[in-house]
Amino acid sequence: MKVEKIHDVTIISADERLDAGMSPKLKSVVKELAQETGIKLVIDLGNVRLIDSSGCGELVAALKTVSKNHGDMKIARPTSQASALIQLTGLHRVLDIHDTLESALNSFGPS
Repeated sequence: MKVEKIHDVTIISADERLDAGMSPKLKSVVKELAQETGIKLVIDLGNVRLIDSSGCGELVAALKTVSKNHGDMKIARPTSQASALIQLTGLHRVLDIHDTLESALNSFGPS
């Protein structure tokens, strides 16, 4: 899992698996980052080859964590498997999902 900052947006690039084994790592990273009031966060799913219910649950938990401190979160580049599970679970109604990283970054408005 890689964390980088572009202007005022923090990007978490998820690993190939976002499952019960990796969800605690994402939770820990998001919890630490969300201490910043008003954080702008993008979770990049472009490398994710396997996501399960734990991974989906962690995306929702991340959104709650970020929102509690007046932040905003976007999902970028979900792979076909991630996108299918997000659709199946109805999370596409809750998560702000973008096909490209650039689109997710631009959706926050001017820096």
